[in-house]
Amino acid sequence: MALERLQQALEGVINNIGIEKTTELLESFNNNSSITASEMGKVKLIATYVSSQAIRLFSLEESKFYTSDIREYREARMACYHILYTYTKCSYAKIGELFGKNKRGILYYCQKCKELVEAPFFDKEFAEKYQQLDKYTIEFIGKL
Repeated sequence: MALERLQQALEGVINNIGIEKTTELLESFNNNSSITASEMGKVKLIATYVSSQAIRLFSLEESKFYTSDIREYREARMACYHILYTYTKCSYAKIGELFGKNKRGILYYCQKCKELVEAPFFDKEFAEKYQQLDKYTIEFIGKL
């Protein structure tokens, strides 16, 4: 199913802009598909974007996002940590600095998030929100 979708999308792009430009586009995306920790300005921008989208997707109050111990807030932050770790190549400590948390907490929540995403039947609602947040993040990074 996913491979078929990819094939259709590629054919659509090729029909619109041609093989040469499609190749250039894919090479550019491949070279810029993740942000290195040395690009701290972009990392902060992505962190702000991911946090704001998590607040919206999880239906949370912005003022409580970084401090609340309520499950939904912890899960939303957990999704942010994991997505930032995946796409920015930042260390757990750097991500912790962005959220005012320690390295161990970030490591724990990244591992927990990975488990929940790999076995979505345990918490289907979280997995769906995570997938949506992931999709929005990829689209955002693609525009940087």
